[in-house]
Amino acid sequence: MKAQKRLRPREGDLDPPEIVIDDPEITHMLEKMAEQEGTSVQQIATHLLRHALAAHYAAQEHLHRIFAAVGLNGYTLAAHYAAQEHLHRWERLSRREQQVVALLCLGYTYREIASRLIVSYETVKTHARNAFRKLELRSVHEMRRALSDCDLSGWQLDSSVQRGNSELPP
Repeated sequence: MKAQKRLRPREGDLDPPEIVIDDPEITHMLEKMAEQEGTSVQQIATHLLRHALAAHYAAQEHLHRIFAAVGLNGYTLAAHYAAQEHLHRWERLSRREQQVVALLCLGYTYREIASRLIVSYETVKTHARNAFRKLELRSVHEMRRALSDCDLSGWQLDSSVQRGNSELPP
C-alpha cells in the first residue's frame, strides 16, 4: 500500500508543515496580514492555503455534479479544458477545412472527398495539411483520435451529390 501525505496536521500536532514562499510580493502581503491578525506568517499562509484548497475541491466537486447531471459521468476538468482547446482550434479552421477534416474523420479518403466536393485531390490534401497545422496534429489517425468525441455526422455527404452542388452544411 502506498504511503499518503497528510494534508492537515493531526490533533495534537503543534507545528504545521512549513510553507516556503519565494515571491517577495506575496511574502510582503502575508507579513502585513500576519501583523494585522497578530499571528505568524506561517499560520496565515497555512490558513489561506487550506481555504484555497477547500475552494478548489468544492468547485471541482460542483463541476462533477453538473457533468453527472447532464450525463457526463467521469468527465474531468482536464477533459473539459482539452475539449475547449479542441473547439478553439476547430474554430480557427476555414469552413472548407472543417468539411475536409470532418469527412476524413468519418472515414472518407482524400480521393472520395475530392470526387464528392468536385475539387482536385491536391486541393483536398492542401486543406488537410492546413488543418493539421492549425489543429497541431500530424496525421489523419491523430485527428480522428483528437475529434473522436465530436459528432461529425452532420458533415456526412449525401451519395447523390451532383456536380456543382457542393454546398456546406450549416
